Amino acid sequence: MQISEWNRLMKDVEVPSELTKWLEQANDEQLFRINLKELAPRLGLELRPLVEIFLHAVKSGAFSLNWAYYCTFCGGLPGFKHNFNELKTSEKCPLCNSVFRNSLDTNVAVTFTVHPALHPIPEELSKKAFDIMVQTFQKKESSLPKSFLSGLEVLNSATFRELFGDDVLSVEESLDVNRVTLLFTDIKDSTRMYSRYGDATSYRIVRDHFKTLFNEVEKNGGVVVKTIGDAVMASFLRPSDGMRAALGAFEAFQKITWDALGGGLEIKMGLHSGGVIVVNLNNRVDYFGNAVNLAARIQGTAENHMICFSQEILDDPEVKKTLLNWTKERKKKIWRKKTSLKGIEGQVELYSLT
Repeated sequence: MQISEWNRLMKDVEVPSELTKWLEQANDEQLFRINLKELAPRLGLELRPLVEIFLHAVKSGAFSLNWAYYCTFCGGLPGFKHNFNELKTSEKCPLCNSVFRNSLDTNVAVTFTVHPALHPIPEELSKKAFDIMVQTFQKKESSLPKSFLSGLEVLNSATFRELFGDDVLSVEESLDVNRVTLLFTDIKDSTRMYSRYGDATSYRIVRDHFKTLFNEVEKNGGVVVKTIGDAVMASFLRPSDGMRAALGAFEAFQKITWDALGGGLEIKMGLHSGGVIVVNLNNRVDYFGNAVNLAARIQGTAENHMICFSQEILDDPEVKKTLLNWTKERKKKIWRKKTSLKGIEGQVELYSLT
């Protein structure tokens, strides 16, 4: 690989020496459809920063991005796209003739291939990969790697949103996600704040509050999906990431004061995990489904400065460990209640921290 050209293209990105050395020595097969879930531990690097580096490499033209979709019936690889906006709700597998729905976290795998200008990849490699897939199908085995970088992991990257924010699905398409964690936040009595302090002052306060909240979201591996007035919707790969972000924001806003207010803000937060679909809403990546509605309703039950969360969040082992340590250190309690949520059948068991 032409390392001098790589260095030129990536001059504004901090690249660890381990990666540069590996790229310099890598052969054709290693530079073809790179699986970062396998490469990261091999180089002793953390996955998330490595993904960010390769996304910058795609933006600079050093690598191409491959969104591969695997058949959920036979495990074959019908094809892949180079852009997220080319993915379809469903595909037909030419191997087993089954029609399957694409799920970003279970059957869509993302890999990276070096650009030919830096290192030409022989055409035989694509044929070899196809032959191996057919042989795997004949053995009735899946071609999907046991460990792979999922489409959801890339989509839930702040770097991907920053570099490829306009790469969205067609409005006619949607993609399944089996599980994602959603955080909704809102400022208590914001309407009264606007009325009392005026639009300009209130806007500065809301803007500053966004900076604090966004920092906690991104620090914990999340991404801001959208803002609605002074409310925020964010997504996380794991419930524990969402909880840590909520706890970080909870403590941050207890310490921050605004001179105009003569004090701080009270933030109401709601957390829930569940299945959703990814859609294009107003030319932006968005989530739709019952889990989204439930997360928003849970946030709506929060009072004063409070985090409310569902049983699905509490059931996560890492969340339990985090909450046990957090409540013990701060001598806090977790409160439980059953309540009715608008549009949701039956009573829902919720938990809260204040």
